[in-house]
Amino acid sequence: MMKKLLALLLVLMLSLTATAALADEIGFLPPAMTSPFYASCIEGATPVATASGYELLVMAPPSEDDYATQMSMMEDMITRGVKGIAVCGINLDALIPGIKKANEAGIPVVMFNTITELEGVEVYAYSGYNQYNGGGKIADWVNEKTGGTAKVAIIEGLPSDYTTQRMGGFVDRCKEAYPNIEVVATQPGDWVREKGMNAAMDMLQAHPDINVIYGLSDEMALGAVQAIKQLGRDDIIVVGLDGNPNAFESVKAGELTATLDCGPVAIGANAILAIVEALENVPREEKVIEAETTVVDISLVDDFIK
Repeated sequence: MMKKLLALLLVLMLSLTATAALADEIGFLPPAMTSPFYASCIEGATPVATASGYELLVMAPPSEDDYATQMSMMEDMITRGVKGIAVCGINLDALIPGIKKANEAGIPVVMFNTITELEGVEVYAYSGYNQYNGGGKIADWVNEKTGGTAKVAIIEGLPSDYTTQRMGGFVDRCKEAYPNIEVVATQPGDWVREKGMNAAMDMLQAHPDINVIYGLSDEMALGAVQAIKQLGRDDIIVVGLDGNPNAFESVKAGELTATLDCGPVAIGANAILAIVEALENVPREEKVIEAETTVVDISLVDDFIK
């Protein structure tokens, strides 16, 4: 009797395993999970995938400079036979070979956290926000908070379209409209909090007259908050970019001065909705799905904290 019971249990387990293996999957590939931004994207993507009858397969490299691992993960998804892939590239050009392989396999690709369209490959849609305009909005906010006069330090991310757009939008807006807002120093923080702290420390020691720090991500900006605490410089404005939950909490606590909310939950949800549309052969005239952005400081933060 016991042998029969064990045999039945084994058959049931094999059946459940086979059913799980047959479940249709949509691949979701962030550049890493070092920023809570991508957890928020997954938070938006997961229920949309589930409601549409798919499982969300999430893979991510250990760091945002690991191009090779991200490419390998994309190839693994293609081999696995996922129905679609939503990917945020570490480096957009480095993704092109992987997107080409997905195109050849008939797997629709949606880019998320970018609206920069790629040439030479087929991407069904781009779910993101206008990072250049976001940098410009931060410049407008800095102008308002400083009365149009400031010495600014910028903490850059890794070399990428993301760094170029977020920094360029700020710098260009200041040149066009705010001649007395001067960028006096820039240093990379590689999207990581500790490196952001070190960059802020270095720049503040070299330029004690800095009164604004713009971190091109929340994690780097939160690192700058740690630096100014250590230096006792509570007179410095620190603004980040992402709209991560921990950034909102820091704003609420009176530490981080502001962050640009980029709608990460909506970005993740819209990416999966686009893949489902692609699988249903819905024609798309407009490839870009743009999320709204808002500079969130102490006056707005209660509206954004969950």
